[in-house]
Amino acid sequence: MNVKVTKINVLYFLSYCNKGLRHDVLRAVIKILNPMKKILALVFALAAIGYVNAKGIDPKSPVRISVVKQGNVVKLFYRGAQSGKVKVSIYNEKGFEVFTETMRNKEHFMRPYNFVSLPEGNYTIELSDSNGKRFQNVRHSLSSGKRVARLHRLNNEQNKYMLSVPNSGTDALTVKIFDESNTLLYEGTEVVNGDFAKLYNLERIHGEPVFEIIDQSGKANRLTASELR
Repeated sequence: MNVKVTKINVLYFLSYCNKGLRHDVLRAVIKILNPMKKILALVFALAAIGYVNAKGIDPKSPVRISVVKQGNVVKLFYRGAQSGKVKVSIYNEKGFEVFTETMRNKEHFMRPYNFVSLPEGNYTIELSDSNGKRFQNVRHSLSSGKRVARLHRLNNEQNKYMLSVPNSGTDALTVKIFDESNTLLYEGTEVVNGDFAKLYNLERIHGEPVFEIIDQSGKANRLTASELR
Protein backbone atom coordinates (compact mmCIF):
# COMPACT_ATOMS: atom_id res chain seq x y z
CA MET A 1 0.00 0.00 0.00
CA ASN A 2 1.44 3.39 -1.07
CA VAL A 3 0.80 6.45 1.10
CA LYS A 4 1.60 9.91 -0.23
CA VAL A 5 3.07 12.09 2.47
CA THR A 6 2.28 15.81 2.17
CA LYS A 7 2.57 18.81 4.41
CA ILE A 8 -1.17 18.65 5.15
CA ASN A 9 -1.00 14.96 6.09
CA VAL A 10 1.94 15.58 8.41
CA LEU A 11 0.16 18.63 9.86
CA TYR A 12 -3.00 16.68 10.66
CA PHE A 13 -1.00 13.77 12.05
CA LEU A 14 0.98 16.03 14.37
CA SER A 15 -2.21 17.85 15.33
CA TYR A 16 -3.84 14.55 16.21
CA CYS A 17 -0.85 13.44 18.28
CA ASN A 18 -0.28 16.84 19.86
CA LYS A 19 -3.64 18.51 20.16
CA GLY A 20 -2.20 21.13 22.49
CA LEU A 21 0.17 22.54 19.86
CA ARG A 22 -0.74 25.62 17.83
CA HIS A 23 -0.81 25.34 13.99
CA ASP A 24 1.90 27.98 13.57
CA VAL A 25 4.20 25.89 15.78
CA LEU A 26 3.40 22.77 13.76
CA ARG A 27 4.14 24.58 10.51
CA ALA A 28 7.56 25.58 11.90
CA VAL A 29 8.22 21.93 12.74
CA ILE A 30 7.33 20.92 9.18
CA LYS A 31 9.77 23.51 7.77
CA ILE A 32 12.50 21.87 9.82
CA LEU A 33 11.46 18.35 8.71
CA ASN A 34 11.41 19.14 4.98
CA PRO A 35 15.18 19.70 4.50
CA MET A 36 15.86 16.72 6.79
CA LYS A 37 13.64 14.59 4.56
CA LYS A 38 15.68 15.67 1.53
CA ILE A 39 18.95 14.84 3.31
CA LEU A 40 17.64 11.42 4.34
CA ALA A 41 16.50 10.76 0.79
CA LEU A 42 19.97 11.66 -0.47
CA VAL A 43 21.61 9.40 2.12
CA PHE A 44 19.37 6.48 1.16
CA ALA A 45 20.06 7.12 -2.53
CA LEU A 46 23.83 7.13 -1.98
CA ALA A 47 23.55 3.99 0.13
CA ALA A 48 21.59 2.30 -2.63
CA ILE A 49 24.17 3.35 -5.23
CA GLY A 50 26.96 2.04 -3.01
CA TYR A 51 25.11 -1.25 -2.59
CA VAL A 52 24.69 -1.59 -6.34
CA ASN A 53 28.36 -0.83 -6.91
CA ALA A 54 29.45 -3.31 -4.26
CA LYS A 55 27.19 -6.05 -5.54
CA GLY A 56 27.08 -5.32 -9.24
CA ILE A 57 30.65 -4.25 -10.09
CA ASP A 58 32.68 -7.42 -9.63
CA PRO A 59 36.36 -6.84 -10.43
CA LYS A 60 36.50 -10.21 -12.23
CA SER A 61 40.26 -10.05 -12.45
CA PRO A 62 41.50 -11.79 -15.61
CA VAL A 63 44.54 -13.09 -13.73
CA ARG A 64 44.19 -16.77 -12.92
CA ILE A 65 46.58 -19.21 -11.25
CA SER A 66 45.99 -22.85 -10.38
CA VAL A 67 47.99 -26.01 -9.78
CA VAL A 68 47.34 -29.64 -10.63
CA LYS A 69 49.38 -32.32 -8.89
CA GLN A 70 50.10 -35.56 -10.71
CA GLY A 71 52.35 -37.80 -8.68
CA ASN A 72 55.58 -35.94 -8.06
CA VAL A 73 54.89 -33.40 -10.79
CA VAL A 74 53.05 -30.14 -10.03
CA LYS A 75 51.65 -28.33 -13.05
CA LEU A 76 51.25 -24.56 -12.68
CA PHE A 77 48.64 -22.89 -14.92
CA TYR A 78 48.75 -19.12 -15.34
CA ARG A 79 46.70 -16.62 -17.33
CA GLY A 80 47.53 -12.94 -17.00
CA ALA A 81 45.81 -9.71 -17.89
CA GLN A 82 48.55 -8.81 -20.37
CA SER A 83 51.90 -10.00 -21.64
CA GLY A 84 54.79 -9.25 -19.33
CA LYS A 85 57.41 -10.54 -16.93
CA VAL A 86 56.36 -13.37 -14.61
CA LYS A 87 58.48 -14.75 -11.80
CA VAL A 88 57.82 -18.13 -10.17
CA SER A 89 59.45 -19.08 -6.88
CA ILE A 90 59.00 -22.22 -4.79
CA TYR A 91 59.59 -22.21 -1.02
CA ASN A 92 59.73 -25.07 1.43
CA GLU A 93 57.87 -25.05 4.73
CA LYS A 94 60.83 -23.33 6.43
CA GLY A 95 60.61 -20.43 3.99
CA PHE A 96 63.75 -21.27 2.02
CA GLU A 97 63.66 -20.77 -1.72
CA VAL A 98 64.29 -24.09 -3.48
CA PHE A 99 63.62 -22.95 -7.04
CA THR A 100 63.02 -19.77 -9.02
CA GLU A 101 62.69 -18.76 -12.64
CA THR A 102 61.67 -15.62 -14.52
CA MET A 103 59.78 -15.63 -17.80
CA ARG A 104 59.37 -12.60 -20.05
CA ASN A 105 56.66 -11.59 -22.50
CA LYS A 106 54.30 -14.22 -21.13
CA GLU A 107 50.52 -13.80 -20.98
CA HIS A 108 49.66 -17.41 -20.19
CA PHE A 109 51.52 -20.67 -19.76
CA MET A 110 51.61 -24.10 -18.14
CA ARG A 111 54.80 -25.12 -16.37
CA PRO A 112 55.46 -28.59 -14.88
CA TYR A 113 57.65 -28.72 -11.78
CA ASN A 114 59.08 -32.03 -10.67
CA PHE A 115 59.31 -32.41 -6.89
CA VAL A 116 60.83 -35.90 -7.00
CA SER A 117 64.23 -34.74 -5.72
CA LEU A 118 62.70 -32.66 -2.91
CA PRO A 119 61.89 -34.04 0.56
CA GLU A 120 58.27 -34.57 1.51
CA GLY A 121 56.52 -31.61 3.08
CA ASN A 122 54.53 -28.45 2.42
CA TYR A 123 55.64 -26.06 -0.30
CA THR A 124 54.47 -22.63 -1.42
CA ILE A 125 54.48 -21.54 -5.06
CA GLU A 126 54.76 -17.76 -5.38
CA LEU A 127 53.90 -16.09 -8.69
CA SER A 128 54.75 -12.42 -9.21
CA ASP A 129 53.61 -10.27 -12.13
CA SER A 130 52.62 -6.66 -12.74
CA ASN A 131 49.40 -7.24 -10.76
CA GLY A 132 51.18 -8.34 -7.60
CA LYS A 133 51.85 -11.68 -5.95
CA ARG A 134 49.74 -14.82 -5.74
CA PHE A 135 50.36 -17.99 -3.76
CA GLN A 136 49.48 -21.66 -4.06
CA ASN A 137 50.21 -24.24 -1.36
CA VAL A 138 51.25 -27.76 -2.32
CA ARG A 139 51.61 -30.87 -0.18
CA HIS A 140 54.38 -33.05 -1.59
CA SER A 141 54.42 -36.78 -0.86
CA LEU A 142 56.70 -39.02 -2.84
CA SER A 143 54.83 -41.35 -5.16
CA SER A 144 55.44 -44.99 -4.47
CA GLY A 145 57.34 -46.99 -7.06
CA LYS A 146 59.94 -46.05 -9.63
CA ARG A 147 59.64 -45.74 -13.36
CA VAL A 148 61.26 -48.77 -14.90
CA ALA A 149 64.13 -47.71 -17.14
CA ARG A 150 67.46 -49.13 -18.27
CA LEU A 151 70.69 -47.46 -19.27
CA HIS A 152 73.41 -49.16 -21.31
CA ARG A 153 76.82 -47.90 -22.36
CA LEU A 154 77.74 -48.93 -25.89
CA ASN A 155 80.75 -51.19 -26.20
CA ASN A 156 83.96 -49.38 -27.11
CA GLU A 157 82.09 -46.07 -26.93
CA GLN A 158 82.99 -44.18 -23.77
CA ASN A 159 80.21 -41.58 -23.78
CA LYS A 160 77.42 -43.06 -25.84
CA TYR A 161 74.42 -44.38 -23.90
CA MET A 162 71.28 -46.24 -24.85
CA LEU A 163 68.26 -45.39 -22.71
CA SER A 164 65.33 -47.82 -22.88
CA VAL A 165 61.96 -47.57 -21.14
CA PRO A 166 59.41 -50.38 -21.40
CA ASN A 167 55.89 -49.04 -21.82
CA SER A 168 52.54 -50.70 -22.47
CA GLY A 169 50.65 -47.68 -23.77
CA THR A 170 50.82 -44.00 -24.65
CA ASP A 171 52.90 -41.84 -22.34
CA ALA A 172 55.00 -38.68 -22.26
CA LEU A 173 58.47 -39.18 -20.82
CA THR A 174 60.63 -36.32 -19.63
CA VAL A 175 64.32 -37.13 -19.94
CA LYS A 176 66.90 -35.03 -18.11
CA ILE A 177 70.66 -35.45 -18.14
CA PHE A 178 72.87 -34.00 -15.40
CA ASP A 179 76.61 -33.86 -14.97
CA GLU A 180 78.44 -34.95 -11.81
CA SER A 181 77.78 -31.59 -10.13
CA ASN A 182 74.02 -31.99 -10.78
CA THR A 183 73.97 -29.28 -13.45
CA LEU A 184 71.21 -29.81 -15.99
CA LEU A 185 72.74 -30.46 -19.40
CA TYR A 186 69.75 -31.67 -21.38
CA GLU A 187 65.97 -31.86 -21.04
CA GLY A 188 63.54 -33.26 -23.57
CA THR A 189 60.07 -34.75 -23.77
CA GLU A 190 59.38 -37.96 -25.66
CA VAL A 191 55.81 -38.89 -26.58
CA VAL A 192 55.82 -42.68 -26.80
CA ASN A 193 53.35 -45.38 -27.72
CA GLY A 194 54.87 -48.64 -26.57
CA ASP A 195 58.52 -49.26 -25.68
CA PHE A 196 60.98 -46.40 -25.95
CA ALA A 197 64.69 -46.48 -26.76
CA LYS A 198 67.08 -43.71 -27.75
CA LEU A 199 70.82 -43.28 -28.19
CA TYR A 200 72.46 -40.28 -26.50
CA ASN A 201 75.86 -39.08 -27.61
CA LEU A 202 77.59 -37.37 -24.69
CA GLU A 203 81.09 -37.14 -26.11
CA ARG A 204 81.49 -33.52 -25.00
CA ILE A 205 80.58 -34.26 -21.41
CA HIS A 206 83.33 -34.98 -18.92
CA GLY A 207 82.63 -37.30 -16.03
CA GLU A 208 79.75 -39.66 -15.42
CA PRO A 209 76.31 -38.37 -16.45
CA VAL A 210 73.08 -38.96 -14.56
CA PHE A 211 69.81 -39.68 -16.37
CA GLU A 212 66.45 -38.83 -14.86
CA ILE A 213 63.24 -40.20 -16.40
CA ILE A 214 59.76 -39.00 -15.36
CA ASP A 215 56.46 -40.20 -16.77
CA GLN A 216 53.07 -38.43 -16.81
CA SER A 217 52.03 -39.94 -13.48
CA GLY A 218 55.08 -38.43 -11.81
CA LYS A 219 56.97 -41.69 -11.33
CA ALA A 220 60.66 -41.14 -11.80
CA ASN A 221 63.97 -42.95 -11.91
CA ARG A 222 67.56 -41.74 -11.75
CA LEU A 223 70.21 -43.78 -13.50
CA THR A 224 73.88 -43.06 -13.00
CA ALA A 225 76.46 -44.05 -15.56
CA SER A 226 78.89 -44.96 -12.78
CA GLU A 227 76.56 -47.79 -11.79
CA LEU A 228 77.16 -49.47 -15.18
CA ARG A 229 80.74 -50.41 -14.36
